[in-house]
Amino acid sequence: SDNYKKTGCYNLYCSGFVQIHPQKYIGSRVEKTSVYGGTMIELIISITQDPDTENWWINYQGENIGYFPSKLFSNMKSANQVGWGGRAVTPVNTPAPSMGSGYFPDRNFAHACYFKHISIQNASRSDYGPAYDDVDTFNDNPKCFGVIYYEDIGGGNGYSLQFGGPGGNCGN
Repeated sequence: SDNYKKTGCYNLYCSGFVQIHPQKYIGSRVEKTSVYGGTMIELIISITQDPDTENWWINYQGENIGYFPSKLFSNMKSANQVGWGGRAVTPVNTPAPSMGSGYFPDRNFAHACYFKHISIQNASRSDYGPAYDDVDTFNDNPKCFGVIYYEDIGGGNGYSLQFGGPGGNCGN
């Protein structure tokens, strides 16, 4: 509620998650990753709300792995803002780690981390992609990281964004 200054959590540090998959879980290590200039690996991840229970389900590679019960959230009936992206965290005065492949976004999805087929559901549960004018990008260190939203770029990518960068001495 305050952009992670005093509240907020990640992965299983968020209490109340109900694990249902015996091997896959939030925050687990990804075994196969893309190689810059080589094999590309894509992960299919979604977060959806069950219309009956209102629980928030996490789906990874086509399998439900668990859910956050609706009772955990007092303000999740609707949203006026959603987000996609990445976060690189390091102790103060230490070099930041790279994000994604370590390369800045450049419209070539073989070069930097990306999300494609981004969609949001309206109150009628119809999916739609966010219009370019409705999107705000946030980057707290453009020297070390980049983010670009492309809207619907076609070619099987749909509404997409690209992010990442080399990290390094970012002046944190």
